[in-house]
Amino acid sequence: MKILPTVIRGLGCVCFLCAAAMAFACDRIPAGETLWIRLTAPITTYTARPGDPVHAVLTEDLVCDDETVLPMGAPVEGVVRSRRKVGWGFVHETAALEIEFTQATAQPGISLDLVARVEEVENAREKVRNGVIRGIRSTATVQGTADSRLKHLPTWNPYSDLILITYAATFPIFPEPEIYYPAGTDMRLRTAKEIPLPPAMAAVWHPSPSPNPPESDLPESDQPDADSLRQLVAEMPTRATNTRHVEADLVNMVFLGSETQVKSAFRIAGWNGADSHGPGAWAKNFYALLNNSGYAKQPMMKFLLDGKPEDMKWQRNLNSYGHRDHLRLWQFAGKGAPGPVASQPVWAGSCTHDDSAAFNFRHWRFMHHVAPAIDDERSTVVRALTFAGCVKSVSYVPRPDPITSLRSTMGEVMLTDGAVAVVTLQDCRPVLPEADLSAKRARFKPGNYAFRYIRRQVLGYRNDIFRENFIYGAYALGRVTVKALRPKPPIVENAKATPPPTHTHTQTAVAATR
Repeated sequence: MKILPTVIRGLGCVCFLCAAAMAFACDRIPAGETLWIRLTAPITTYTARPGDPVHAVLTEDLVCDDETVLPMGAPVEGVVRSRRKVGWGFVHETAALEIEFTQATAQPGISLDLVARVEEVENAREKVRNGVIRGIRSTATVQGTADSRLKHLPTWNPYSDLILITYAATFPIFPEPEIYYPAGTDMRLRTAKEIPLPPAMAAVWHPSPSPNPPESDLPESDQPDADSLRQLVAEMPTRATNTRHVEADLVNMVFLGSETQVKSAFRIAGWNGADSHGPGAWAKNFYALLNNSGYAKQPMMKFLLDGKPEDMKWQRNLNSYGHRDHLRLWQFAGKGAPGPVASQPVWAGSCTHDDSAAFNFRHWRFMHHVAPAIDDERSTVVRALTFAGCVKSVSYVPRPDPITSLRSTMGEVMLTDGAVAVVTLQDCRPVLPEADLSAKRARFKPGNYAFRYIRRQVLGYRNDIFRENFIYGAYALGRVTVKALRPKPPIVENAKATPPPTHTHTQTAVAATR
């Protein structure tokens, strides 16, 4: 009979240990975790030196086991590990910058040591390889290809071609080879090592219930209920069309809020509108193409939803012609879902990310190519507006008959989980008021005209000597051939989609964790 109490006590100890392990299951951040940050101070290879500090903040909560380890807005500090400067161009042709982030502050007095490296600079023309940001080659442009001196060496003068002289004089454009990122640049980091959480972090990610929790500014009566959202999404058109009535982008977002709230949200988040098509916009677009630089208000094609053109166009880019986030919005007047949804304007949206641009002979102009994973762009929009403090709540509502794969007007495959992100907006309260990106950024001054002209000549002749010859031409042709013949991994259409997030994120819940 004494065995039974012993067994009971043993089971009790096991249950207690299991409960403790569950309560404190997140005691470390695994390697490979993704962090989204935003620079709070500019950085450039012109002036950066190894050992210089780099300052940023988190733009998305770092969550572990449904608990916030680091809230958005938490300061993140890094250091420049290495820097390669182009300078006059005699030694180096391209710039390089390696940054490692080493510390994050959860709250005053509680910091977290980490090892995180840059994996992506959002909408940048520079590539990232093994944590090193690699600058562009200024001669690898449309103009650089045409402006080749060695092609004209058989003549008396390298500049004997009248067409070349006229072209170089008309378009004296040369992309900046140095790396420069202003404050407000977003980066994606990945942790390189497992990061143990100190015991003091328990006060942050296991907060005790407050006897007087803060009152929510989102009354229960104003919260859209699940049935209303499902009805709204069910009657929403699935896809937009172009002016030829060919199916185009997927409607994957809905915004609930006034026109003023929508415009304020995107402006504070650093997004811009789109210029109308015309000679001025064409000239700016052509310059951005030649200079391989960003055009903040690139014209966007007209898309229709139920035969109606978009009411708003929003986009965000950095320094690349081919990379940008962009979104179209239509004010939607459906049958009217019951409850709080019916009491506020509804905006249907389609968002995609452009990852390259090329000349399209069918349309006889340069056109952007859409990245296949369009759900990533949906997350980008939510993250940007949440960090701007303009999001009251977000719900991911699956469609009754979800589309998991589709093709754009150019025949490109787009993959999705089929859910629509319904974002309820509020008057913006930025996480960091000083990080308001609607203010005009300071203009980057890379040097005086004489310096840039000499560097241009040096880099041009370097390119001619090393690349404009038979040996390099054969190598380049072979590389292109191998790349073209190499089998590409197939994109499986109509595959089982990853289920959308099931949680509803509220701004007040985030505020309580900071």
